[in-house]
Amino acid sequence: MSGIRFEFDPRCLPEVMRSQPVRAALRKQADEIAPRARALARAEIGDEFADSITVAEETRPKGRPTAKVVADRVDAQAHEYGDTDTERRRILGRAARTGEG
Repeated sequence: MSGIRFEFDPRCLPEVMRSQPVRAALRKQADEIAPRARALARAEIGDEFADSITVAEETRPKGRPTAKVVADRVDAQAHEYGDTDTERRRILGRAARTGEG
């Protein structure tokens, strides 16, 4: 052991979460998921749906940053979760799981 002791101060967490390295890591993860989602969408739904998939960054009301992959179409929720007229495809969910592990 080096004799160095580290004690985390939770009061600094909001500042850490808003830092540029954390935001960059969140964006990097979303940027890795988006092409997988587009490829699945192209294969299973079509080019127009695939082209609607983008990465969006935001800051939540309590200050937590996010980067997420979104499909910006009226029928996106139906394709993701299914409904009476649309088969459940889970394009975004499957794309996110593919990179795990």
